[in-house]
Amino acid sequence: MEYKNEHGHVNLSLDGNIVIAQFSGNLELELLCKFKTALFETIQSVKGEKWGYISDSSNVLAATPQAEQEMVAISHSMQQNNCLISAFVLTSPIAISQMQRIMQNAKRDVYFKDCLFDNLESAKHFILDKLNNGLS
Repeated sequence: MEYKNEHGHVNLSLDGNIVIAQFSGNLELELLCKFKTALFETIQSVKGEKWGYISDSSNVLAATPQAEQEMVAISHSMQQNNCLISAFVLTSPIAISQMQRIMQNAKRDVYFKDCLFDNLESAKHFILDKLNNGLS
């Protein structure tokens, strides 16, 4: 799935049991609504199995307040649908701060810095390790 508008872009793919979302630009509510619909269509193929999520947002500047609220709701839904672990590729200090706040507001019980990476391959390795060897 790929979606673009004048503010940002998202590409969503499935690699085994890892959902990878690659975002760029500014995240706003319209983009997140399209992403949410595609995400829940995508995870139907791993229904009942443990899966992980990577947000590759190295090209994201920031999210609007409405998009940030939507990300909290999406995070809740992901957890309820068997997403065991998430990783984030972020470079913008604003985006890092926003994602940390989103995880806190979503009541995700993670130490955020452990899930933060500067490249997709490191994030993928982290997720595969956690899915294959259990969470600690």
